Amino acid sequence: MAPLERSFDYDCAELDRRQRGIVLHMVLSLVVGMLLGSLGAVLSHAHNPLDSLYEPYAYVLLVVVAGYTAAGLGWAALSCALATFGPLLSLLAATLFDPGTMVLGAGSAAAMNVTVATLVVIGVLAHLARRGTLWGDLAGGVLAGLVAIDGLDKALPGGPEYVPGFWPWKTLVVGALVLGLLVTTRPGWGRARSAAVALAIVAACTAFL
Repeated sequence: MAPLERSFDYDCAELDRRQRGIVLHMVLSLVVGMLLGSLGAVLSHAHNPLDSLYEPYAYVLLVVVAGYTAAGLGWAALSCALATFGPLLSLLAATLFDPGTMVLGAGSAAAMNVTVATLVVIGVLAHLARRGTLWGDLAGGVLAGLVAIDGLDKALPGGPEYVPGFWPWKTLVVGALVLGLLVTTRPGWGRARSAAVALAIVAACTAFL
């Protein structure tokens, strides 16, 4: 009975450590999101040129990290939602002092909802990209494609969310971000397959939108 009791105690301790890690991960996602949102509000209020680059890509990186490091798919969705609500809370609080502050770059409630949903989807895709299968390659490619499309919308004149002054040098930053996602989320030949998926998505959006 003694070995069984020790095994049971070990399993309980391991489960407890796992649960504490999950809770810590969610709390950090929310707290870091609030800190990033506060910094974003300061940059927006000061009309700093970095604001056009900081938002939303600082939040994109946050949800990618939160989703990629989550313990499971459900936890990834929850952590990414918290990581998105963190800056949302900070930016909403900033509107009390400056009513003209944009919340996650959204001009309306519907646009804000789409932005929040997109960020959560990006985080979930980052978690799925951890899989060492073709599905992981597909998730990594869709992730890079979404980020690239959003970057092109903001960087290229005529894009739905074009930010004046975003072209051309900041486009290189967006390209570096997309390349970094491909390199860090996929190993080996998976990067090439994910890159092909991302290029197909960008080409389709460019041709039909």
